[in-house]
Amino acid sequence: MDKKPTKESSLAIATACSSLKRKRPPMIEIPNVLQEIHTVNCHTSTKPRFQELTPRNTALSFSGNGVGVSAIKGKKKFMEDTHKIVSCLHGNSNQGFFGVYDGHGGKKAVEFVAENLHVNILEKMVNCDAGNVSKEEAVKAGYLKTDQDFLKQGLVSGVCCVTALIEGQEVVISNLGDCRAVLCRGGVAEALTEDHRAAREDERKRIEDKGGYVEIHRGAWRVHGILSVSRSIGDAHLKDWVLAEPDTKILKLSPDMEFLVLASDGLWDEVGNQEAVDMVISLCMAEKNVGTTGDIPEDNDIDYGCVNVSPSSKLRRISLVKQLKESRHSPSYKKKVCSWKDNEDDFACENESPPTKSRKISLVKRINIKTESPIKENSWYKKRSASVVLENACKELVNLAMSRGSLDDITVMIIDLNHFRHDS
Repeated sequence: MDKKPTKESSLAIATACSSLKRKRPPMIEIPNVLQEIHTVNCHTSTKPRFQELTPRNTALSFSGNGVGVSAIKGKKKFMEDTHKIVSCLHGNSNQGFFGVYDGHGGKKAVEFVAENLHVNILEKMVNCDAGNVSKEEAVKAGYLKTDQDFLKQGLVSGVCCVTALIEGQEVVISNLGDCRAVLCRGGVAEALTEDHRAAREDERKRIEDKGGYVEIHRGAWRVHGILSVSRSIGDAHLKDWVLAEPDTKILKLSPDMEFLVLASDGLWDEVGNQEAVDMVISLCMAEKNVGTTGDIPEDNDIDYGCVNVSPSSKLRRISLVKQLKESRHSPSYKKKVCSWKDNEDDFACENESPPTKSRKISLVKRINIKTESPIKENSWYKKRSASVVLENACKELVNLAMSRGSLDDITVMIIDLNHFRHDS
């Protein structure tokens, strides 16, 4: 027969059960990364500083001489990709610096790198001119200085980089992390960089030799279970294992080198190297075919400085150009052009008041525009048109990655190497 529990036994059981209850958790430690988000007192009348971090545009695109770029924000709250274009080095439009930067853990690191990395690299490159160091060492010194300067700020965000420095007849390619540079050589894609990922055997061995470790977390190999890349600028909490030393490759410009694609992993995780190159080539060829059919004017088709008509009717354009050229040789045209030049204060026009200063300036501009060389303006048109094609190709690559499910920030930059080779 079972015995009924006594008062003492019941008390002992209750004491044992209470000891099994979960204790109060320790104080929550807020990660240092949140230091990058500035807040203000809710009771103050000033605007919340969060508005400064909110991206005004979720997408951007740009084209310039020999380069096009397009970028779009992914699922993150803030855009953490950025880029840098210095299209004219030392006053030479055939030299330039180009960079694509992919941030993580906050925006501070990527913004800092975009403002300082090219400056530091170009400063270190001065030593190359003196013959003291190689270009590889100069670029490495520029990366390391940028990393050291950012670490002094005490923030833990980081950034992956890929840069291209075009100087003379050389292209200097450097990278950290999983941003990538791909060259189109005779229509074939050639990866110029190798992603620095924790999954790489050589990178994992280097980390383990330094006392760190790599483990799988959320489906990817990560340094200390946190960061999937093994090299970056910043990431102070992992700096003992995550280096800021870039891999650098120097190429001599050759006729078969057509263009470079620099992009963040938001593109390369969804689009292959050859696939990206093929898409750019097909878009450029399509644009070239459009030009040969007459939709885009060819040389000598139209005097761009004289008339502004649709290129759909070539005969009408020729007629208008002839009329304008004939009118220029007429006495009435010369009289109109020269009458006020001889005496600015004497505008001999009946029933009209003397033109204002702004109108004089307008007349000067109109005459200068009409008498400018059409060859010069046609050259500008061609360069601008080529850059727009590059920009459109960048947009198409971004759209392709998004259509395949990319949720990351995406930045794509295409550099036309013909621009830097032909007029050198």
